[in-house]
Amino acid sequence: MFFHKAFQVASIIFFIGLGYKLLSWFFKTVGTGDQNVPISKRFFMGIEGVLLTLFTGRIFSLIKVFFVDVLFQARILKDRHDPTAWIMHILIFYGFMGLLLLHAFNIPGSISADQYSTVNPYLFLRNLLGLMLATGLILAILRRTVWMKGRIRTTGMDVYGIVILVLIVVSGFLLEGLKINSYTEYRRMVDEYGSVTNETESKALETYWVRNFAVVSPNIQEPVSATLLTEGREIHEMDCAECHAPPQSAFVSYAVARITAPAALGLDRAGVRTGFYYLHVLSILFGLAYFAFSKMFHILGTPVSLFLAEISKEGPCAPGAATRQMIEFDGCAHGGTCHVVCPVRIRRDERIKKTTQFSPMLDCIGLKNSKDLGSRSFENEYLG
Repeated sequence: MFFHKAFQVASIIFFIGLGYKLLSWFFKTVGTGDQNVPISKRFFMGIEGVLLTLFTGRIFSLIKVFFVDVLFQARILKDRHDPTAWIMHILIFYGFMGLLLLHAFNIPGSISADQYSTVNPYLFLRNLLGLMLATGLILAILRRTVWMKGRIRTTGMDVYGIVILVLIVVSGFLLEGLKINSYTEYRRMVDEYGSVTNETESKALETYWVRNFAVVSPNIQEPVSATLLTEGREIHEMDCAECHAPPQSAFVSYAVARITAPAALGLDRAGVRTGFYYLHVLSILFGLAYFAFSKMFHILGTPVSLFLAEISKEGPCAPGAATRQMIEFDGCAHGGTCHVVCPVRIRRDERIKKTTQFSPMLDCIGLKNSKDLGSRSFENEYLG
């Protein structure tokens, strides 16, 4: 009940924030172009642009942008001043999106009820995607604290986003590792789904799981009987094999299980696994609620600005330019500091040296026309 209510609250905050962001694209302006365009006209221009794109050849341009700029993130790859940026973004993007679809949203489970999270390839993929996300976060931290210290401005929003993702991925690995060697979790599984009928069968199955599934039991001591293992394997294949792949497939979590094995019984009795479950779920829910107000929003905002840039007409005063500029500048306000050659950043840095009272340099968007907004172009003509 608690998590159900927490999810409802987080979802409400998420949709409120998302609605505010989307409406701000039509209601606000960055101060360039025509200031007198009615909100209704900007909105219907957006609808018209979407329809024209869907029913004309422009759709193929968007497909190209989707694969080249969104999935492959080729524009970040062009940043020669920061060669680690592309690797970091790719690892975080695919690790995060993969876990979101396979784990949080459980897309396979929504397609077929037989796609259990404890079978392969999902058991393996969850650990692979989690490791990718963790590696990307390590690179993000090292870039800001070591490799490019002083060149990348780290704000509170950066810190909050990294901390939330670190909590999610670390608590996830620890939770799964403690579930692997948890005797309490093993007994719950047997009591709910098993069909053992006597003490001998129960001991045989427990012996098999201690030997092959890293469960730490207070009842089984090595060495174990080969006959008992054979009987345990037969019961496992009948009761458990369909929905439980060997834990070695979860290579990171399995390593956690082996490392914590000496203290597993004590940790199990102390309810540490339950504590990590609360930490993991609440971190996810907090990240959901915070999404639209954080730097993580550029996961949505940047692709939208790239799509609009591809189909927009030349000229900063083109119809709909105010909306396109608002979308792009919303992305720049959160992620522009990633690229040292961004003209917005260059002009802003020049102004910082002159005064301590400054707002983002809205007028420097004039260096780009409406098509370039969203492209984050690195051409020399934008460096002067």
